[in-house]
Amino acid sequence: MAIIFISTWIILLILAVRLIVRGWSAASDLSAANFVETSKTITRPPHPELAEVQPGDELLVVNFTPDEEFTNRVKESDNFLQQSLQDRIEELVEEDDDDDGGALVPAGGK
Repeated sequence: MAIIFISTWIILLILAVRLIVRGWSAASDLSAANFVETSKTITRPPHPELAEVQPGDELLVVNFTPDEEFTNRVKESDNFLQQSLQDRIEELVEEDDDDDGGALVPAGGK
């Protein structure tokens, strides 16, 4: 019984040290060289939530610029979903043959 406890304890200790090392290396990768500081002059009336912000106050600004791999995946997904939707519409149009006047209009209104 003691062998199971000791082996489990050693395995957990190794995993904990490994997790700490990975966290330390991830934190060291976040150097100040990766961030760009810019200043911007506001020329329009401020948003009501920014009414209390004074000139010179520091604000956190995040600009999301997706990388090329993400953009390609989104385009592929959109094409797949568009084709799937079109196939489903065509299937529903073919199934509606009961002449009750409730004909479906295919995509594009044609």
